Amino acid sequence: MEDVNIDENAPTPTPTTQVTEEEPVGLEDDADKIIKLLTRGIRERDVVSIFGMPGLGKTTLAKKIFKDSSVVSHFDVRAWVTISQSYDVRELLRNIYKQVTGVKYDDGESDIADVLRKCLMGKRYLIVLDDVWEVDAWDELRLCFPIGKQGNRIMLTTRLKHVAMEVKNCTDPYSPRFLTKEASWKLLQEKAFQKETCPPEFENVGVQIAEYCKGLPLTVVLIGGILAKKERNVSEWCEVANNLKSHLGA
Repeated sequence: MEDVNIDENAPTPTPTTQVTEEEPVGLEDDADKIIKLLTRGIRERDVVSIFGMPGLGKTTLAKKIFKDSSVVSHFDVRAWVTISQSYDVRELLRNIYKQVTGVKYDDGESDIADVLRKCLMGKRYLIVLDDVWEVDAWDELRLCFPIGKQGNRIMLTTRLKHVAMEVKNCTDPYSPRFLTKEASWKLLQEKAFQKETCPPEFENVGVQIAEYCKGLPLTVVLIGGILAKKERNVSEWCEVANNLKSHLGA
């Protein structure tokens, strides 16, 4: 099956979006469950939604799944676009067309929606719609995606449960689990100390910091990156812990 680049026309990532490129621990079970939803089940087109609060790792999880070798080999074509609150339907369709065909859409051709639909006809496809804020976005795009009988899938991420419920076809929306305290501490150590072992004197305050991150993978990754750049002393970590407690209401 052919490989593609994820949303290659997207703007240069900001520091916030770069965090989502990390692969936090604790997502393996979630990924396995969703991969089964994508590669098994009904033969008709289905929507697999991932929903949850910011920082839970929805996009990180979706990217991990999108790049998984079993998913790559299962689908004939794949494409990834980010919707967000402001979007241009035509530009989204042009982006999808380029990813599934490997060529840029010629504006002199017929309507892009019809061209894309015909292009996907008969193929087993996976289209990822990342960061969807309203059902209207799905309504404006869905007619371009043939229902077919090939096991086609739409994977959609959203922070809004009602959006996930309204676009549901057969599969119930999926919400990633929060990290356990143990998984949070393990991830924090990996990001703060890289390949080094955590010195014993940092463990108490480190566990406290991990707990203050409230099980949110991207928060743990962000704080771990901050700690990695600080001087290696306990007082610096205590200051971070106090700031987290006051800002996050821990």
